[in-house]
Amino acid sequence: MERSARDRKTLLADAATEIIGTEGLRGLTHRATDARAGLPSGTCSYHYPARSDLLAAVLHRIRDLERADIDRYRPGPLTPDLDPNLLVDGTTATLAHWLGPARIRSRASMILRLDPSSRELIESAMDSVIAEFHTMASALTGDSHRARLAVALLDGILFDELTRGPEQVDVDQLRVQITAVVRVALPEADNDPTPG
Repeated sequence: MERSARDRKTLLADAATEIIGTEGLRGLTHRATDARAGLPSGTCSYHYPARSDLLAAVLHRIRDLERADIDRYRPGPLTPDLDPNLLVDGTTATLAHWLGPARIRSRASMILRLDPSSRELIESAMDSVIAEFHTMASALTGDSHRARLAVALLDGILFDELTRGPEQVDVDQLRVQITAVVRVALPEADNDPTPG
């Protein structure tokens, strides 16, 4: 069966994500992406002629998958009156997924965000993705400054686990960390969330 252009572009973005997450940016070439995606040579160059096009596609694909994960695990609408315990549960499940089954994708995302040359190539795309997550957090906290802090703390947890943590995430310890973040994000709920 002939794949649509959209299917090929998704396959290429997923393949590039795997390469970045396992081999780093040095391993990412159009030829390697074609091979990883199981597509004919030249397919990646056709759809993403410049490296910046491919990197932006990876970033947007990761964002779409992360947004779907958040939707899957969130306990309800992201508003300041969301039950803090439910928020801890949903956030813990989301990060456990990102550090478990989606670990390679999470590693690729972090590499893209930390690499200066990649940031320069896809700065506007990256800024819009980061702004989207801050908007979600602001809807939850009701305060943009607390939202930025909460996102930074969650990024820090992810970074630490991806660089120093074991491949098998300790969900109980993760829940303790998320509880602390929720207490910062929703200070009026300081005594509500319980770690487990």
